[in-house]
Amino acid sequence: MITLRRYYFCVAAICAAAVIGISGCAMNTKAESAQTQADASQPESAEAATVVEAVTGPIESMEETPNEELQPVRIYGSASHMEDGRLSIDNRSGVSAEGEIILNISQESTLILDAVSGTPLTLEDIQDGETIYAYIGPAMTMSLPPMTNAAIIFANIPADFKVPDYVEADSVITDAGSSQTVLTASDGTEYILAEDCDIFPYLTRNIVTLDDLTQGKKVVVWSGDDNTATKIMVFAE
Repeated sequence: MITLRRYYFCVAAICAAAVIGISGCAMNTKAESAQTQADASQPESAEAATVVEAVTGPIESMEETPNEELQPVRIYGSASHMEDGRLSIDNRSGVSAEGEIILNISQESTLILDAVSGTPLTLEDIQDGETIYAYIGPAMTMSLPPMTNAAIIFANIPADFKVPDYVEADSVITDAGSSQTVLTASDGTEYILAEDCDIFPYLTRNIVTLDDLTQGKKVVVWSGDDNTATKIMVFAE
């Protein structure tokens, strides 16, 4: 009798183990299925999800690209010397930053010229409080006061004198019928050359003519209120 009971007990234990095993397998199968579905619902890895397609059309910049190189900006105002060899100018031109601007003066890249003759001056020739005209680079610091580089400074300006223009030549065209010659600057300004317009080089004895006023050449133009050029100073390359 005891043996029979042990037999039934063993059979029951075996059946229970089988049921547990089957349930475990079923649970594992469901878990694997759920995991598979979850994996399928997730996006692919960042590397796989990022698809780079070849661009066959033209690519345009988000920023507007100017057609021409930025030209120097002309400002004017009273100047004063600073201890570090720079100039402070109280800009009253209505162009660029209003008020004080610090001008960096470089012996290599800044020209200081007499406004009447075009002859070179030194920084010491500029008097505190004197009105000067300066052509500055388009780049300027965000500091207060702002700071920029000076390309050309005109000083020794007489009262009621029209300060010459520092421009880049774009074209020179002579009308065959009227023999009138027009110099067009890169900013679109047109100068009618007087019949006796004096064309001369800067600091050399070379002979320059209309043929030397090629596109891209930097020049100083003295003209009247009607933009009739009376003399032009040509810089070497």
